[in-house]
Amino acid sequence: MIVLKVGGSLYLSDCLKEWLTNLGLDFDQPIIIVPGGGPFADQVREAAAKWQLANHCAHDMAVMGMQQFAHLMQGLNNKLPLIRSISELHHADIFNRAVIWAPYNDVVRADDIDKDWRTTSDSLALWLASKLAADHLCLVKSAPVTGKQLTQLVDSEIVDNNFGKYLSNFSGQVHFYHATEAQKFIDHLTNGVFS
Repeated sequence: MIVLKVGGSLYLSDCLKEWLTNLGLDFDQPIIIVPGGGPFADQVREAAAKWQLANHCAHDMAVMGMQQFAHLMQGLNNKLPLIRSISELHHADIFNRAVIWAPYNDVVRADDIDKDWRTTSDSLALWLASKLAADHLCLVKSAPVTGKQLTQLVDSEIVDNNFGKYLSNFSGQVHFYHATEAQKFIDHLTNGVFS
């Protein structure tokens, strides 16, 4: 199983459509797509600063932003089903296809997530990958990540501050892809990189 986090930064890129089109194909293993927050989460940051919202309140709102991005993705490719909970993932027919995880129900109920700005969609994707015992977590970023260590990724705000913390609970492999590498990801799928 692969958990694939598609960064919210792709909202402003033509690459988003290419990723979603490619992910509408059939595969030989399940792929769970985790949406970023994109402009929806950015709006929450503005509201949280303006109204000095409590961290847990802003976090729940930002996860709603991820939920909105999930609906946007599904609207761009209706071949990708929207899955609203981890329990639904266990019962859905996802063996050879990609589905989109709408995170709100799972995240707001979880008691093992730090609900503040240190935990964004990157750490939530990692949290989900751990819960599902996924073999691989792939993160799609608009920023270049090649050759950077985890501390550099955190310092550059390419991943959030809690990513390292959640990484300690994940036994699979982590891969990074640039927004322009949709075809490279598909090639890796078909060439057995994720076997």
